[in-house]
Amino acid sequence: MTMTMAGSTAREQVGWLTTTLRPAGTLDRPTLRRLAESLGHLAACSNMVIIDLSAVDVGSPRVFAREILAPAVAFEQAGQCLLLVGASPKLTAELDRIAVPVVTLAADALPLQAA
Repeated sequence: MTMTMAGSTAREQVGWLTTTLRPAGTLDRPTLRRLAESLGHLAACSNMVIIDLSAVDVGSPRVFAREILAPAVAFEQAGQCLLLVGASPKLTAELDRIAVPVVTLAADALPLQAA
């Protein structure tokens, strides 16, 4: 019997839960820590978390990558997905440099959604 992070068996799981986070403003260290902590909580109940970075300023791509490394590894080990939408080329390069297991998409890769 295979157990999922949420505690149900794999055979019982028939749906897929995606959570979208849309931070806004500047992502400083305290905000990044809160984001990483939130990801830890969401790993227990979401199959995929999408972080929409289109409304944020990532002041330090290196700090961002370091802060989400542990939650990203936890997602990968649980067979889940962490997706970053709108990551800048500098952020993408830093994520690759320290091997953060995330998927990145350009902001214009997803279709517009009605509000």
